Amino acid sequence: MKSNLFRCLSTALCLAIMLGGCGRGKSEDQGKITVTIACGYSPTDVGSRLIDKSLDEFMKQNPDIEVKKIWFTSKDYFTKLMVMIAGGNPPDIFRLAPDYIPIYVQRGTLEPLDRYIVKSNKLKLEEFYPQVLYKYKYETADKTIGQGPVYGFGTDWSPDYTLFYNKDMFDKAGLPYPKGSMSWEEFRQTALKLSTGKGGQRRYGCLIGDIPLLVAQNGGSLFSSDGKRCLLDSQQAIEAFQYLVDLKVKDRVMPSAGDLQSSNYLQLFQSGRLGMFLSARFLVPILEEQVKGFEWGVAPGLHQKKRVNMVTGPYGWVMSSKVKHPEAAWKLMEHLVVGDCEKGLAKAGYNIPVIKKTAESEMFLHNPDHPDGINEIFMNEVKYAVPSPLTPYAPADRWKTVISRELELAYLGKQTARQAALNAASKINELLAEGLKK
Repeated sequence: MKSNLFRCLSTALCLAIMLGGCGRGKSEDQGKITVTIACGYSPTDVGSRLIDKSLDEFMKQNPDIEVKKIWFTSKDYFTKLMVMIAGGNPPDIFRLAPDYIPIYVQRGTLEPLDRYIVKSNKLKLEEFYPQVLYKYKYETADKTIGQGPVYGFGTDWSPDYTLFYNKDMFDKAGLPYPKGSMSWEEFRQTALKLSTGKGGQRRYGCLIGDIPLLVAQNGGSLFSSDGKRCLLDSQQAIEAFQYLVDLKVKDRVMPSAGDLQSSNYLQLFQSGRLGMFLSARFLVPILEEQVKGFEWGVAPGLHQKKRVNMVTGPYGWVMSSKVKHPEAAWKLMEHLVVGDCEKGLAKAGYNIPVIKKTAESEMFLHNPDHPDGINEIFMNEVKYAVPSPLTPYAPADRWKTVISRELELAYLGKQTARQAALNAASKINELLAEGLKK
């Protein structure tokens, strides 16, 4: 993350000038307060379209505030956001993955929101699901995640490892549709029965690859409780690595590297070549819109020694520490998090609302416009959902890359699953040691 920021500095000034028209202050033409907002945007994404429309409604309701939208493609968003920050011209409000909260807070980039929360008659912390607030709290004094000031809010969320499956593949294999949580072995046996064919026409039974989830389901942890040590050298973690390697190499029930280069998991599923995978509630409207050739369904997540689902996000809104009109920006924040924008996302079924009473209302839970029974499945997973692992001592993208590389070497037969786990633990502990020195 740090190296990426410095690489951006060479282009920061020219891009800051280019984006200067999106600056803050009074609009010269209309005499309005201007608040800038930035996020990754896709016109085909339901959530993006709803946010865009909701911002227009906010301006109608607040004629003294002009919202300047800075929409980047999802691919370019993070890099261009960093350039704006490095150039001294950050958006007032911007979208951020919560795994980056500790890094941004330590650099003084984010505005703590507690003083606004205390005065708000719209936003109450006790009304949120605790899982969605956890990563947005950070105590800088002792580098504690989940405690201290609040630096942002997710706007929609889901237990991210809930089972999606191709009903047609189950029918052809003579298998009943999954109803309850499957154990690792039940999942494996099902995947074996769903896998058929050879070469480019092979149908794969499953796709799964998240080590932190499997380690937790097996009774282990990725990090020590203080985040200072990686525990992938534990027996629980070694068994999780072995399970994935066996699915990929021994059982051949997961897509090959070649398949995933030419098609991502969603394309494989859409083409009828993938039987099961784990994902989140946001995918439901996408599948409704894009999958036409077969029926699909959703079922509870997996279990081993423990029943665990995980929340990797939720992506949310944060406020810049350089905000010039904080009260106006806070009003927009309320609109996005607990106002009409949140209600619009709930009605559309984009994800689970972050406010408990909204998620449990007829607007979402039993909405007749949503696929029958799907909301209940995801809501039942909430009690098993825990925040995904995070440490303030190493950027998440770096330790995740380590795990992926070591797993890939095991898939290629260049090391055993046990060696992959031990090597990942060693390399991540080196990253943590670097972070502890800072």
